Amino acid sequence: MGNPSQSVSLYTWGCSLFAAVGSLLYGIDSGVISTTISHQSFLTKFAPFTPSIKGAVVSIFGAGSFFGVIFAGWAADSWGRKRTIQFASIIAIIAGVIQAAAINVGMLIAGRFIGGIAVGIMNMTIPIYNSEIAPPAKRGMIAGLHAQFVGIGFAVSNWIGFGCSYATNDFQWRFPLAFQCVPAVILLAGSFWLPFSPRWLMEKERDDEAYTVLKRLHGNIGADESFFQAEFNQMRDQIRFENSVSVRSFSELFTKPSNRKRLILAVLVQVFTQLSGINVINYYQTDLYKGLGIMGHKVTLLASIYGMVGPIANVICLYFVDSWGRKKTLWITGIIMTIDMGLVMAMTGAFSRTSNMIGKGFGIAFIFCFSIIYSLGYNSIHYIYVPEIMTMAIRAKGSAISVCSNVLVNIVFNQVSPIAFASVGYKYYSLFICTNAVGVIVVFLMFPETKGKSLEEIAAIFGDEVIVANLDATQDKIAAQDAEDEQVEQVEQVEQVEQVGKGESK
Repeated sequence: MGNPSQSVSLYTWGCSLFAAVGSLLYGIDSGVISTTISHQSFLTKFAPFTPSIKGAVVSIFGAGSFFGVIFAGWAADSWGRKRTIQFASIIAIIAGVIQAAAINVGMLIAGRFIGGIAVGIMNMTIPIYNSEIAPPAKRGMIAGLHAQFVGIGFAVSNWIGFGCSYATNDFQWRFPLAFQCVPAVILLAGSFWLPFSPRWLMEKERDDEAYTVLKRLHGNIGADESFFQAEFNQMRDQIRFENSVSVRSFSELFTKPSNRKRLILAVLVQVFTQLSGINVINYYQTDLYKGLGIMGHKVTLLASIYGMVGPIANVICLYFVDSWGRKKTLWITGIIMTIDMGLVMAMTGAFSRTSNMIGKGFGIAFIFCFSIIYSLGYNSIHYIYVPEIMTMAIRAKGSAISVCSNVLVNIVFNQVSPIAFASVGYKYYSLFICTNAVGVIVVFLMFPETKGKSLEEIAAIFGDEVIVANLDATQDKIAAQDAEDEQVEQVEQVEQVEQVGKGESK
């Protein structure tokens, strides 16, 4: 029979899009600081706002995220993906209130830390949840919604910051910080209607609930129910097998060779995401524009426009990622990012201290281009790739470790980047030229392709024993069995009719 066209049901779209409201929260929370630290009222309120304090305010968010990710590695397995997202929503509301009400740097930093915990939980859990409710052929698109909504959230926070830049009092920065609570409240209120992950339900041996959820999610695929029944059987049998042969602990990630390989790849894709330099540009872009001679409202306006180009490019990635594949997209965009970062460095070094507006314009243009290129590759794929290469037994814990590595590198860059820009200026970009080039080589040589395969089938790539290795074969078997049952039923009906006819003739 082969795989039917795996369209995404409206119910699956609804669940994945609503879960991505948490991704929107992450984007707003992480992006709001970019314009906030450029407002004069903010700088006056928290004066003296030195480069080291600026680094602390930005990087403490990453520190909170680190602890949030660690917590989510346990909670996503114990409480389930849904309950973990709900808990993060509550924490995000508390964090937004503290930040908006801050009266000193200490209170602001405390609020940023708590906010970091919330988005760390979201950042780890939502890609897993969306991966587990998506049909295999469209998993890249559904799981990639996390990155799409993070980008939209970042853009929204930039435009709010631009609008508030016209205020003259503390509203200029308090309102953007308070706005973080809006998506958190929406997500918390609506999450009670989200289903539990069917794979998590199977792990907890709640098969009847899992069957009902999966049927509602994927029951529309194909002309009959054979696809979703095959998918259910594959999930259940593989999870039961994994539960019978493995102990669910962090040590399993390091003692089993296939899991070590998964963990290395997951950490690498997360680390190379940060080593691209994207968050250095995201967080400190207003300083970069000022370094190129841009002043006043034009700074926040540029930041707002910059925030739009990433989500637009990311839509293209989501549309094609399930046909392009993960590996090819990563190494090709890595090459282009390396070239673009070199051009940003060249333009900034040549024109930042001159009156040449054309040269400065090209410098800004290449900064924008970098966001576009990044969004065509790493932005979505590092959220897609990590959950799908992990088995159910280690998905939450393995994802937690890999995302922690992302956060740790981010913390380092957030802390040292203001000092580095102040000390060496444009030469700081040379670091990211090198790291992007290394990333291209590593991805090309080490990363396996995963597109189009079910989460259970991917295990075979890493040499694991797979109970039901091929979803198509299982579907064909179920369809054949259904056809055979139907034929038997028809024969029995004919025999019953014949017996009735013989009885009447007597």
